[in-house]
Amino acid sequence: MGTTDNLDSAAATTAVATSTLPVLLASNAGARNHTLDMLQAFNGRFRYCTLSGNLGTLSSLGTSTTPVAGTIYWADVFIPETAKVLTGVGVLNAATVGTNKWVVGLYNSAGALVANSALAGALTAGANAFQQVAFTATYTTPKPGRYWIGVQLDGTTDRFRTIAAATWIDVLTTSATGTFGTLTALTPPTTFTADTGPVAYVY
Repeated sequence: MGTTDNLDSAAATTAVATSTLPVLLASNAGARNHTLDMLQAFNGRFRYCTLSGNLGTLSSLGTSTTPVAGTIYWADVFIPETAKVLTGVGVLNAATVGTNKWVVGLYNSAGALVANSALAGALTAGANAFQQVAFTATYTTPKPGRYWIGVQLDGTTDRFRTIAAATWIDVLTTSATGTFGTLTALTPPTTFTADTGPVAYVY
């Protein structure tokens, strides 16, 4: 078997319809199929944020938002990697911290919860700084795609920073009322709602 595989473009039209790419081996006249989910980036970033580019001064980024206890706030994030191992979510606190507790979750493109932190919550810490909250278990992405970061606080004392109106054009956001410690499924939005999407990243 050779060390280099070449795509057989002549047969690709039929194979792609069934989510496979035919590959002819460079030697021995052998052949095999690669499924599309085997195609992946060699490397990616170690963090993927709901915002892109230079975030600037964290203390004035977006909006300092007063949460509604138990409400889940979501923003989408694109992860262009297969087999990316994710440990948790870093969420941007505003100036008031130390009273309420965070629960964070990761949702797939369909809105199903695939990972979350401890449902008892983690005390907010670090004013105007990203606070990393670990999942109860790591999550490995099965393929590149859109995911959703969800965050929830148990009270209204502390503040967190959200994506303001007309600040970014490549993100979708939403929120839904709920009960603290319960992460409900997401109905993926198709629009942006100001001051609901958390400034956050997966790591």
